[in-house]
Amino acid sequence: MRYVRGAWLGAAILGLALAAAGCQGDSQPGEGEGGAGAAGGPPRRRIALIYKATTNPFFQAMEKGAREKAKEVGCALEVVGIESESDADKQADAVRIMLNRGVGAIVITPASSVGIVATLLRAQEAKVPIINIDNRIDPAEARKQGLRVATFIGPDNFQGAKKVAAYACELIQKNLAEGKKGRVLVLRGIDGVANAEARKAGFEAAVKEAGFEVADSQSAEWDTAKAQTATGAMLSANPDVQGILCANDKMALGAIAACKGRDLVGKIVIVGYDNIDLAREAMKRGEMQATIEQNPAMMGALGVEAAMKVLGGGTLEPETPVPVQLITPDDV
Repeated sequence: MRYVRGAWLGAAILGLALAAAGCQGDSQPGEGEGGAGAAGGPPRRRIALIYKATTNPFFQAMEKGAREKAKEVGCALEVVGIESESDADKQADAVRIMLNRGVGAIVITPASSVGIVATLLRAQEAKVPIINIDNRIDPAEARKQGLRVATFIGPDNFQGAKKVAAYACELIQKNLAEGKKGRVLVLRGIDGVANAEARKAGFEAAVKEAGFEVADSQSAEWDTAKAQTATGAMLSANPDVQGILCANDKMALGAIAACKGRDLVGKIVIVGYDNIDLAREAMKRGEMQATIEQNPAMMGALGVEAAMKVLGGGTLEPETPVPVQLITPDDV
């Protein structure tokens, strides 16, 4: 096994750290015990998938896609997730742990697009390729610190958000009184994170094109409970809004809960992003009007596939786009 600085820590301490990080390791048939570069043996085909929010069905689907692909191609997969999408420090710890375990490649969806760069430099120093999926590592920060990413695999979050926001504006427009201007609320993800910023920009572009106004915008950090609180406060200050644009479905569920307390369900357009099962159920009940499917299982599978290719000496395209689709009640 390949080690980096600090790998002399006792097995018990390492085990505790892995448990805290939420790691689940898979072993695959045919894998030898020797690590990368072990004398007389081939490099170990072991890949780490490091993602965020183990409680979010979106990332659970990503993990499932990665596991299925790993089984198909015959590699070992180590999976690490953090409970909170805002806990960038724990994710950095997970990267260090996976390096200590001697993985050959890292597939990561970063909790912090900027903050993760310094930690990933350790992977680069250890000649461990980095496959960035879903949430883009900040290109400017990567250039500044000299981090090279093998490839980025993910959706166009700006276009996805613009698409679902434009649909919401169309629904609102149908019921607007003549001469009245559409007004909406926006629930943002974690400020400064690439996908959150792209979705915010997409929402704002669609609202502007519709001739509407963003009455208020707050970050609920992808969290349902925080979204419920933020929505309640924004509705109290802006009781005449006709829609709520949510940067993920978990926040849309919080917006729905806040609207239920004000008898606004079905009277206000709520859209989300991710197409999780709970959002689909909410659409069936008429509580939510649209979401965006961005194929997390495909991202997980493509991430493993890319890691195996680069470990085998292959070359990767700088980016691989993943398609997004508008999902409405008609689709569920």
